[in-house]
Amino acid sequence: MFWKIYAVLYMALIVLGLPTAIHRLPQASPIDLIDMALFTPIAMAGLWSVAFRHISLPKNTWKVLLFVSVFWRAVAIGNAILFGDMVPKFQASLVAVSNKMGHGAANTVLVGGMALAFAIATFLMLPPLIALYRNAYGDESLLKLMSPSSVPSAPSSSPSQPALSSRQTVA
Repeated sequence: MFWKIYAVLYMALIVLGLPTAIHRLPQASPIDLIDMALFTPIAMAGLWSVAFRHISLPKNTWKVLLFVSVFWRAVAIGNAILFGDMVPKFQASLVAVSNKMGHGAANTVLVGGMALAFAIATFLMLPPLIALYRNAYGDESLLKLMSPSSVPSAPSSSPSQPALSSRQTVA
């Protein structure tokens, strides 16, 4: 149910952000253009496929999309932080709010605002990557993949089973 709600909300955010993105198109960097034209549809396809199971691509295709998307997300975030105007505007608005408060409250507002921004960015960035992961590797979670119990054991032959049980009774 989470994936269905998230996919619909993600689609709504894309549609609501489309007029602003079109308005800023002449000032957009090439990284932003590639992100909007290529990787936003990939994220939406991954989310839609996990939520509704309508998009059926070969597993290797999902693996390639996951690999490319993870590294591209790092490039896009780095570009937004280093060259974008969003972070300075956000910091300026936090400073403007905190200047109206006392010293202790101002620090709380700054730290709380940054923590909230980090949580929102994580909530917007991580689920599409997890959706691509689930499409590529099935419904297995990272914990299931890393747990020692998921390692297949060698098939035991039937003669060793009685020997094992006899050792257990002796000890």
